[in-house]
Amino acid sequence: MRIAVVGVGAVGGYFGARLAAAGEDVLFVARGAHGRALRASGLRLLSPRGDLHLHPLRVLHPGEPSDRPVGLVLVAVKMYDLAAAAPAVAALVGPDTLVLPIENGVEAADILGPVVAPARVAPAVAYIGGHVEAPGVVRHVGTTAKLVFGPWNEGDEPRLAAFAAACRRAGIDHEESPAMAVELWRKFVFLAPFAAMTALARVPAGGLREDPALWARTRALVEEAAAVGRARGVPLPTDLVEERLALIRALPAGMRSSMLTDLLAGRRLELDWLLGAVVRLGDAAGVPVPESRAVLAALRAELARGAVDQPRAGLRTSR
Repeated sequence: MRIAVVGVGAVGGYFGARLAAAGEDVLFVARGAHGRALRASGLRLLSPRGDLHLHPLRVLHPGEPSDRPVGLVLVAVKMYDLAAAAPAVAALVGPDTLVLPIENGVEAADILGPVVAPARVAPAVAYIGGHVEAPGVVRHVGTTAKLVFGPWNEGDEPRLAAFAAACRRAGIDHEESPAMAVELWRKFVFLAPFAAMTALARVPAGGLREDPALWARTRALVEEAAAVGRARGVPLPTDLVEERLALIRALPAGMRSSMLTDLLAGRRLELDWLLGAVVRLGDAAGVPVPESRAVLAALRAELARGAVDQPRAGLRTSR
């Protein structure tokens, strides 16, 4: 099965590299300086789980069709680039192609919907930290690198079974779930609050845990996000809030969100697709989200002022 990776950043770069190194037929779709470096000198993956240098690679320009049918497309661009990347994804979709958006947030299928048929889309979840260190170089931070995927529509199973087999051959940690809506929201209920609070306070995970006021706000954001998911009909576990807070407690003290890393680097944020989505979806469902609204407004005000300070501590990045 040919696998295409659209978005060769920390997520797409890591999983695509592992699959290619194991001998899977992988296409990388990339643009700009990163794409040029991938074509010229390949992909370097720097990881505690083993470095790789893959060269040459099969690299396509966005929108360029594959010369052979693609069985599965991994989409790992930032959420703010997803709508623009949708035509490049559609160019790779054939009669038997399955599209797995591995995105932060819970709206990837809706964003791809106008260009890619919903029956072709099966959203997945990634737990991994890292960043593009330089054009052609992806750094994996920490040792976690896991995919969670499962059927979203009738008929998804054969392609997902083939992809699971490829993950096993590549040594990729993965979980096959029969309840992907729950899995998407489990991550979202953790990530939207964690990303927003680490960015607002300029602290990593340890800073949230150690400050009672920050921890109280984090709890409130988690509770609101879970309430929105339940109002939208997602059967979230009754203990989800405590389980997600336990996850934040268990993170390394220096772990910071990719949103904080992007903020400090002056890059665009996924704020509107994370905490912004909590507020937007909460309003649509009639769920009060006052703390999420307040934190979102505070972050937007800082962005409007261009206020970027150095964090008090932290080196690691989580997605």
